[in-house]
Amino acid sequence: MDDYNRRHFIRTSLPGFLGLGLALPSITALATRANAFQGRVPENGAINWDAFLTAVEKEAAKQHLDHWDQAAYVKQAAALALRLNLKDPALAKAFENTKKGLGNKRTDFYKLEKQRNFEVSLVQFEKGEQISHHDHPGMTGVLLCATGNVDVWNYDLLGEKKGSKNVLLAETAQSTLSKGMVSTLTSKERNIHRLKAHSLTQLVDIFAPPYNKERAQKSTWFSVDPEPYQGRQKIHEATRR
Repeated sequence: MDDYNRRHFIRTSLPGFLGLGLALPSITALATRANAFQGRVPENGAINWDAFLTAVEKEAAKQHLDHWDQAAYVKQAAALALRLNLKDPALAKAFENTKKGLGNKRTDFYKLEKQRNFEVSLVQFEKGEQISHHDHPGMTGVLLCATGNVDVWNYDLLGEKKGSKNVLLAETAQSTLSKGMVSTLTSKERNIHRLKAHSLTQLVDIFAPPYNKERAQKSTWFSVDPEPYQGRQKIHEATRR
């Protein structure tokens, strides 16, 4: 436990340092885990848990720049997620621990890592379980399917009237994720989504910046008319809950 706490302290402190000194050589960002890649990237390109966290730290710290390119960030974070070794002992243990919640008739959340600039969670669905339409205010997200199959619908907020709960949502993507597939969102694009699992499914979610009290309070859930307007793009009427 003491070793874990020391590592966690380093992970928490490093992004703050990067935010103040992004101009320093990138080796500074990697120094705390010099052995994370064990000297080389494996032939199959897979990276272990510590190497993954180190790389995400480096990318997520860029959010403190004056002009953060969120689209470029989620693309890079998605590429890192796809290289993550899902058989890494740290992850394998988390996958097994989460399965203890099977049969509780709710989606399970297991916090894997939380730092100043990002957080990683393991989300588990049983067959037929879903998370209804909701947003992630001011946040980016990368969802990696580790096991199972899950449908994901993404939406953009088209317009809203001040003081009104009624909004219009444009359906921008619909996909079925299976093992090794990702879905992404930025604070402006695809930020609202809905998920429904076909089978027992576990997702590794990476959000930057991480949730805090303010972001959690600003998060909105929507009741959405399943029948869209007819046209070139699916437009749904929705009501904030």
